[in-house]
Amino acid sequence: MQQTFKHWQIAPDTYAIQCPGYLPGPGRLPGWGYVICYLIVGREKAILLDTGYGNADLKAEVESLTDKPVLCLNSHVHPDHSGGNQQFGTVYILEGERETIAPMYFPQPPERERCDMVKALPDYRFAFLPEGSVLDLGGRSVEVLRLEGHTPGSMVLIDSQTRFLFSGDAILKRVLLMAGQPLSQYRAALERTKAHGGFVDIYGAHWYEPLGADYIDKVLALIDDFSPEGCESAPWMEANNMMMFCHGNAFEEKDFAAIGFGEKDMALMLR
Repeated sequence: MQQTFKHWQIAPDTYAIQCPGYLPGPGRLPGWGYVICYLIVGREKAILLDTGYGNADLKAEVESLTDKPVLCLNSHVHPDHSGGNQQFGTVYILEGERETIAPMYFPQPPERERCDMVKALPDYRFAFLPEGSVLDLGGRSVEVLRLEGHTPGSMVLIDSQTRFLFSGDAILKRVLLMAGQPLSQYRAALERTKAHGGFVDIYGAHWYEPLGADYIDKVLALIDDFSPEGCESAPWMEANNMMMFCHGNAFEEKDFAAIGFGEKDMALMLR
């Protein structure tokens, strides 16, 4: 298993950080098993979006890229996005993602455990950001939006400098709907984000290439074509069988889009 980071600059003072991850993902179209965090640097401070699995020293990687104070945000609190939170003390999430400021540690199989260096640190705490918050980094502002579906309080960011939307797992080439909400609610969240505008590219957490702003239209078209008959089984973990509905045949295709959900949630998807 890879235990080092890889980073690249996607715009001035804007970095993608590929964290050590695990392959494959679920189903016959596994996609990219590594998680990508994003570092957005202003004149006075920086934002780090997500902390990976916590299986390597992310803080040292961030400090190699900026000496500015860092605000750490979780796009949502799944283990591949929050595993390194202990390195950052206070971590900001969107109101509605969870109810408490207490840290959240997911049970993991041994091969996915946080590294000893991270586990030895004191507990972190969550703090809440209201939807619509604008974070001033000094000459650069970042707006916080809610895009529920993957989780109830998934956070996306719009950066004023690059006009990039950083989507976490809320918009991906394959979105897993795990919030216990109908497909219609995710569709409404996408429409709300599209109407907000202000972005030209979408950077997600599990694919290294940007998706244009018009990728939202591809996901909306996929939702509008949704039918139980068109779904296929996408086995993933024991007792967590997934179903998948997609446009296209290969994850690497430019216009490929897919939605996955728990097999038991089929009726919920149709509401």
